[in-house]
Amino acid sequence: MDIKGTKTYCGLLEGSLNLGLATYRKSVSETKRAAILKAAREIFLKDGYSRAAMAEIAREADVSTATLYKHFDSKESLFAAVVQDAYRETDSSMFVDIAGKSARTVLRNIAALYTSQQFEGRMNDLLRVVIAEVPSAPDLARDVYQNSVLDRYSQLQATVDELVARGDLRPHDTSASIRHLAGMVKEFVVWPGLFSLGFTRPDDMDAKIDACIEAYMKIYGARPQASGTSQEDTIGT
Repeated sequence: MDIKGTKTYCGLLEGSLNLGLATYRKSVSETKRAAILKAAREIFLKDGYSRAAMAEIAREADVSTATLYKHFDSKESLFAAVVQDAYRETDSSMFVDIAGKSARTVLRNIAALYTSQQFEGRMNDLLRVVIAEVPSAPDLARDVYQNSVLDRYSQLQATVDELVARGDLRPHDTSASIRHLAGMVKEFVVWPGLFSLGFTRPDDMDAKIDACIEAYMKIYGARPQASGTSQEDTIGT
């Protein structure tokens, strides 16, 4: 190998090593961030937002306080990330992978996902922490609402829009209808959980969710076209 070829080889080797080192550092950083979020979630749930200490979170995550602040510059940003992470733990493909599924099945799967998140994922407990901080940290509560709750609504609306485009639901104001459905479900899933520490998933939860979906479908489901009647005539009846 001539000198030029040797230099080229050495340059490629150095680049490969640098790329490998960058990948390794990124992996370590992501692992530490995940550990911080996990520890923070448990401590926020145990102590609440105001009493939670960043130093304790760092110890629980087995990272230095400097590393914690490298990832999150304040307790407020860390808590907001914890809530967003809890929302994103669920399978987002549930909102877009609707091929071959009826509207009822799609909505039932989403409701089951949401219900599991509120109970097994302890989202109700996290929301209780957020609500407790509204008077003292209104910006924190607003950020959680905008970046977590409204983001989930956007996902749901995109799915409902697709069901409308597919003809499974009639054309309507989907930004309003998703709140109608969410409101019905929350009556059984969220509100009892926020106001009762001992509230657990009822045995008849599936039947209650199905009733919510049936009510939604009666209002927004596509009507079969009657003989001699145009599609426009049947919409809204």
